[in-house]
Amino acid sequence: MPLHRRLGRANFPWVTAALILANCFVFFALQSGDERVAERAFDYYRQTGLERIEFPAFTDWLHSRSGDAQTLQVMQHAPDELKLQLLQADADFLAALHADRVIDLAREDYADWHQKRAEFDRIWSSAFTERYELRFSEIDPARLFGAMFLHGGIGHLIGNMIFLAVLGLLVEGALGPVLFLAVYLAGGLGAGLVSLAWRWGEHGAALGASGAIAALMGAYCVLWGVRKVRVFYWFFVVFDYVRVPALWLLPFWLGWEVLNLLLNRGAHVGFDAHAGGILCGALLALGVRRAGWERQDFMAEDERAEQRNDNVARLQQALQHLGKLDIAAAQELLQQVDRDEPGQLPALVALYRCARYAGKPAELDVAARRVLTFDARRGDELRELKAVYDDYAKACDGAPRLSADLLLRLAQSWLRIDLDADAQTLLDTLAAQSPQPAGLDAAWFGFAQRAAENTPQRRARLEFILHQFPQSNFARKAQFLLDQT
Repeated sequence: MPLHRRLGRANFPWVTAALILANCFVFFALQSGDERVAERAFDYYRQTGLERIEFPAFTDWLHSRSGDAQTLQVMQHAPDELKLQLLQADADFLAALHADRVIDLAREDYADWHQKRAEFDRIWSSAFTERYELRFSEIDPARLFGAMFLHGGIGHLIGNMIFLAVLGLLVEGALGPVLFLAVYLAGGLGAGLVSLAWRWGEHGAALGASGAIAALMGAYCVLWGVRKVRVFYWFFVVFDYVRVPALWLLPFWLGWEVLNLLLNRGAHVGFDAHAGGILCGALLALGVRRAGWERQDFMAEDERAEQRNDNVARLQQALQHLGKLDIAAAQELLQQVDRDEPGQLPALVALYRCARYAGKPAELDVAARRVLTFDARRGDELRELKAVYDDYAKACDGAPRLSADLLLRLAQSWLRIDLDADAQTLLDTLAAQSPQPAGLDAAWFGFAQRAAENTPQRRARLEFILHQFPQSNFARKAQFLLDQT
């Protein structure tokens, strides 16, 4: 069983949820009265004596047809409820019965039987399940479609819905809602047709969403192909998960269904529909892949997550090497992390430390610039940048080899974490340079406004703007603020 993705707003499977709700609605609302209808129909059938007329007639009918030995054997030993279900599931017998080719018109009780049979048909046909379950040896589009939303009991429903939820989250994400719904319905119809082909000539009925869900299993295997996926498995009391290519699951799942179909015919489980659904889903997914309609980004998420986990382990290992001053080993691991996930701050800082310990100024400058140009958003990231800057400035004897634009950006970053004194040092340095970086006047004006109103500190900063940037728009703003004090 494939392990599901973490559910979120971005990947919420809306169609899968709608299908689950539809199946539950059909079972709890539309099928809820079927058991009472069946009981009422059987009671009427037995009380009116229809069983004494029709059961022998059905047995004679089976004797006259080849290939009905199994049904004939069941009719000899099964309880009356099952006999009635078999009789009602034989579309050919019912057609002959209603065409007066089974009960002799010359019988004295024919009129009485005919009246009672008509009333029984009315009661029996009022059951929702009976109108839409898939009948073997009968092709009916409404039954092929409707049977996908019927279930034989609460356990049947819950089991199917669990698999639908797990597989739906994965396959809907890979196909998108519209294509997913098309594959689900087409796969379910295909599973029903395969079941009819396998059981043609038999008598009985089938229902359940498992054929359509099996189509999702086949589609999952083909869509992910040779990508490795996490699969949960169990064998008696042993259970664990393993990563295998998704395509490996296809012969395993299909083989299991075919094996049970051949060896476990009395299980009353639609192994034929399951196998047909897997095949149909696989073929549909193959067509989707040929057309290039699958969502590659969604399917690659597992690989990216695995890569992230591997890189976390590599980073920890590299830090251990750094602690032992094994610079070459640490650099090799960190460069691999940086290739897989460029621009990750922990890896950039660690690479800076490698360059610092190696004592190579050219490598140190490059490593420092990569860290200090990182787009830090959080306070902890900004403080990490500040620590690297301080260390780099020390290595450069107080004159870091950085561009004026980068120094201005760093000054603004120090203000964001309330390091006003450090920011002013950089702003003073930049003000003494020629040419000055663009935006320095705006930075100084913002710095001035950080001081409390009507304080000597704020006045000094505003006067500095007037003196240093006399032609700037911010000089006029500074003069206006000074005039207000």
